Amino acid sequence: WKAQTQILIRPLSFLIKTKTITKRSQKRSQKRERQLSRSRQLLGYHKITDMFTMNAPFLKHREACTPLLAPATADKQKRTKRALHMSRKGKEISYLVGLFTVSTILLQLFILKNVSCTWPEDPVRSIMQIMHAEVVRSIMHAEVDVSVIILTYKKHLALAKLLPSVLQQKKCKFEIIIADNGCLEDTRKVIDGTFGDHDTDAQPRPPLKYLPLCDNPGYAKGNNAAVALASPTSERLLFLNDDIVLGSPRFIYNMVRLLKSKETAAAVGCKILNSNGTELIEAGSLIWDDASALGYGRGRTDINATEFSFTKPVDYVSGACLLVEKKVFEDYAGFDGVLFPNYYEDTDLQMHIQHDLGKEVWLEPNSVALHDEHGSFGDTDSTNLMQNAAEIFRAKWREALKDRHIANPWNRDKEQQKKSLFLASDLRARDPTKANIFFIDDKAPNKSRGSGFGRAFDNLSMISELGHRITLVTLYPPSENYWCDESCLDKIARLGIEYETRKSWEEVFQSRIGFYDVVVVSRPDTLKRTFRKLREFYGQSPFSLIYDSEALSFLRDEKQDDLVNGPTGIPFPGYGEIFMPNIRSELRHVVLKARRNTEIALLSFADTVLAVSGGEKKHISKLSPKTKDIEVIGHIMGLEHVRASGGSVSGRNGILCVASFANSMYYNGDAIWYFLKYVYPLVIAGSKLSSIRIPHLTIAGRGIPDELLKVVNANDIIAPHVTFLESPPTLDALYASNRLFISPHLYGAGIQYKVSQLEASLVFRI
Repeated sequence: WKAQTQILIRPLSFLIKTKTITKRSQKRSQKRERQLSRSRQLLGYHKITDMFTMNAPFLKHREACTPLLAPATADKQKRTKRALHMSRKGKEISYLVGLFTVSTILLQLFILKNVSCTWPEDPVRSIMQIMHAEVVRSIMHAEVDVSVIILTYKKHLALAKLLPSVLQQKKCKFEIIIADNGCLEDTRKVIDGTFGDHDTDAQPRPPLKYLPLCDNPGYAKGNNAAVALASPTSERLLFLNDDIVLGSPRFIYNMVRLLKSKETAAAVGCKILNSNGTELIEAGSLIWDDASALGYGRGRTDINATEFSFTKPVDYVSGACLLVEKKVFEDYAGFDGVLFPNYYEDTDLQMHIQHDLGKEVWLEPNSVALHDEHGSFGDTDSTNLMQNAAEIFRAKWREALKDRHIANPWNRDKEQQKKSLFLASDLRARDPTKANIFFIDDKAPNKSRGSGFGRAFDNLSMISELGHRITLVTLYPPSENYWCDESCLDKIARLGIEYETRKSWEEVFQSRIGFYDVVVVSRPDTLKRTFRKLREFYGQSPFSLIYDSEALSFLRDEKQDDLVNGPTGIPFPGYGEIFMPNIRSELRHVVLKARRNTEIALLSFADTVLAVSGGEKKHISKLSPKTKDIEVIGHIMGLEHVRASGGSVSGRNGILCVASFANSMYYNGDAIWYFLKYVYPLVIAGSKLSSIRIPHLTIAGRGIPDELLKVVNANDIIAPHVTFLESPPTLDALYASNRLFISPHLYGAGIQYKVSQLEASLVFRI
């Protein structure tokens, strides 16, 4: 895929800049990694008694860990000395060792895996808190994929809304870890009341772990302590504020699915609305070069607008709902509660993911949460805390902010502000090594519809995988004739493609003049209807035009005309859909010639022309010698198309035709009509003469025209042996049970997608 689609950005070579990382950033990243590695080696393999007593091995290397530890206040130093004094007398030792014999697994997890130099300054107190963690339900370490971390502080009413929305989650294995920074009796009552003593639902409830941290260590340290209780099988951590509510039963599943599907992703966030769901808080968030931040779309009431409804990489997502790879979190030693005790700790982690690891943070708009924003501190306090944290954040990430983030546009006019917001909302849009692509097609690329739309979907998928930003527009809305349903739209959005369905393509392009580097137009009819306006837009801001011919459609019409009016004289029913009955031959030839000349002229209009096969490329080269850049992008068949393993070929008996008819006899309908009328009766007769079983014919497709049913019903010879299947939900059983497959290609151009599917299926075909 990548080799084939690299040609889509060749016309943009003068725009593509090399992405580099400064030596300073490399040295800073390497230095921090050495510090973390050394501290883990020093702390991770000491004997358990060494950690409890704080004796020589730990004290000897405490100075080496100083860069990662907060300076202890005088009061904390006194408490540490008292703890050491108590441990020397053996009082704490005896208590902890006794608990260790009961909780061996928990201690091993804490000491050997999760201890690092960023742990709270009083190790004895921290271990005591972890030891009091309560496994409320099920086993200590269940087989789960996700650990849901909920930090709560004296908000039992909000927690009572959140927990049921978590328990309703489906299609994923997860555990719930509640870190209680307030330890109210009402909080515990909410937890007990929500979970109860027994599973009452059809779906078993997840394991629950409860960790009391009653002195309120803060957001970062509270979450870090909760992560220490995560099951070893858990690969991902989902941090949730206690004042949000998950919007759907597939909330967690959608986020995990996106994180798994993107090789470059290390974290995922959700779309967040206000508490009553009427206003957007964020669909991903922006960070300007001055370290100020903004939730994209904040205050907008059009919460389902296209720009908020597709997956994309962003600067960061709110820590109120943050899914992150567990290994990434642990390698960074968790949230930095020393520098960022209240705000920016989540943003700091995500800056590390992007600028130190070279990974990405993605938005999953299908996961929607309701958030009682700033419920933890109140609006005034929250603003002050944010401002203080922003100063520290700006100092820490000064170089990355300067090199990779956009200047704050608030001193500019409204039009410039709008453009800067849009550019900053998607990391791909401002990446100099990627192209912003405007893709125009006739209809939505629904793979189940045939007619070349499967190839269009694959092309979009490949371009997206290469990391380019795509805006898709279609001349016909997806709702027309139920062409593209919710499932189809979801597949497009999950590719990371913005599919604009509410505005005309001219309106979208005009509002973003200068933004797009490449325009891709698919199919001859589409380019016919758009090239005049595209030429006008080009005059305002140049771009490269790629024309995907898909197939030379005029060749199809000329072949059909030859078959109908030539020596064969085949009366195709679909011919009347192209020409009026009894049309004069002179006028017919004029129409065909005009179509040919128009398509040839379109070929010369583009910078690059895409053909579906080598044969089509040769045709284009002969028809349009001035078109120099012609590339071939055929059909990409994955392993899912290989169905030959579905039983022995010798055990199969049947003929299958799969086609998209759309209630029309033109092309596919004419081919099957010809087979039913002139070929299949001979197959039946030959089978009877040879005393072999007559192969049954199955015709499956969408919008099977009545004309075909009439042909079958009018012929008593073939009627008992033909079955029509309208829009079957799956084709797997049909592919596995039939021996011969028909591809309707009697008169045609290009290569049909189904032909490539049959090639991949390793089956007999005609």
